[in-house]
Amino acid sequence: MDLELKGKKAIISGASRGIGLAIAHKFLDEGASVGFFARGAEGVQQAVEELSKKGTVVGDAVDAADFDAVKAWVAKTGDALGGIDIVVNCASASAQMDWTEESWQNSFNTDFMSAVAMVDAAKPFLEKSNAAAVLQIATITAIEHHDMPISPSYGAMKAATINLNAQLAQRWGAEGIRANTVSPGPIYIEGGAWNMIKDNMFDLYERDRLDHPSGRLGTAEEVANVAVFLCSPAASWVTGANVPVDGGFTKQVGF
Repeated sequence: MDLELKGKKAIISGASRGIGLAIAHKFLDEGASVGFFARGAEGVQQAVEELSKKGTVVGDAVDAADFDAVKAWVAKTGDALGGIDIVVNCASASAQMDWTEESWQNSFNTDFMSAVAMVDAAKPFLEKSNAAAVLQIATITAIEHHDMPISPSYGAMKAATINLNAQLAQRWGAEGIRANTVSPGPIYIEGGAWNMIKDNMFDLYERDRLDHPSGRLGTAEEVANVAVFLCSPAASWVTGANVPVDGGFTKQVGF
């Protein structure tokens, strides 16, 4: 299936590893150019080297919690790429496990306000695109309660981003800008959170693994496949949606 992404320009926050990196790979595989940022300079450099083998990539070290820095990066990257067709918000402070004012504020700045900064700065570029799309990577924890070790601020902030994108779909739809959300379930990534849980809290890992009908956790690539499709012209009549990508982990019945 041709996703009609050849020549499109996508920017992604938090894409030096995990789901964000998998999404960047998929965009490049489909012929798009990619700009991304992440906080760690070393990880950004490694990702740029890896991704550049597939196409045009621009990567920078930026703290997602710095609203002005994110806005400046979007403007700079849009100019460098020659436009922006797609915005993917993937940055998260999900590793914070405590209930403190500092952790809540950091989650607010990193998960929610970085998304606001991204779409706000990208809007002038998106208005010029003939296939503009915004995508939020959220979580099923935003729509269903999950026990520890889930960060208490994680689901709350991701729920806010789902609402943000639903509003964008209505407010910006007349300008040709679609907005959707993907909510992953437990995703196993080497060196990631579920790798740590498997190594250190195996009973908890097995509990959640066995709660999937297939008996396994998902992969970053499985999330990326859905994410990139929703951003593509092939999904031109999909906007305002929140799509769980969780292998049946959540048990809600959606109508």
